[in-house]
Amino acid sequence: MGKKVVTEDTIIQNFKATQGNYDYVAFFKQATGKNISDFATWLNTQVGKTAKEALVSYCDAAQQKNMEQRLSEERYSFISEQDKAFIVAFDKQFEELGYDHGGGIGGDGSSEAFTIKYGKTSVKSRPCPARIHIKASGEVVLRLYFKNIDKHSQYIENAPLHVKEAFVIEWGDCKSCMPHCKSMKIYIIDGQLYNKCCHSTAFFKIHRWQSCPITWHCIRSFIRPKNRSL
Repeated sequence: MGKKVVTEDTIIQNFKATQGNYDYVAFFKQATGKNISDFATWLNTQVGKTAKEALVSYCDAAQQKNMEQRLSEERYSFISEQDKAFIVAFDKQFEELGYDHGGGIGGDGSSEAFTIKYGKTSVKSRPCPARIHIKASGEVVLRLYFKNIDKHSQYIENAPLHVKEAFVIEWGDCKSCMPHCKSMKIYIIDGQLYNKCCHSTAFFKIHRWQSCPITWHCIRSFIRPKNRSL
């Protein structure tokens, strides 16, 4: 028995459980004229919609929009206008430095409602120097993946407190895991040695950045347009 033909009115069901019954791939390939990357994962985000509604959702996501246009969509209405303004400004700053958000905003399956992941343009590996986590509560957190911290110790020592504390708080301290931490971050701030796990990152609640524009220099002190990483 062959697969059932998918029409615009077909209700999307879990792909893995129903792929033997419905020819979803053929429908969307014909409608879009392309093979959708990671099709099963994408389709499972559309469960409960009609195939027509899912197609509209895909086309809308595929449309090239700038950050301001994306954040104006109804699904982001829970984000405050002040926080949206920060995200748009941050996006423009990073674009000038050779990084972008990859054309979309996604979820990461945890407590965050959405995540904006930045990567370097014009390279296949797209190393990620920053993410913006937008929580379901509306709180927005900036996450920066700093490297070569010792080279910037003088800047950090004289930076505003809400920048400096991200590097000196106990969070991320290596807990005797050095055999498994091949790229541990070791640096000295104000004469004190810090050993951080290789996956540790700097978190900033953005409302504290908004009140102090000088902290944009924190990013530019770590990254330059021609650099490949922070």
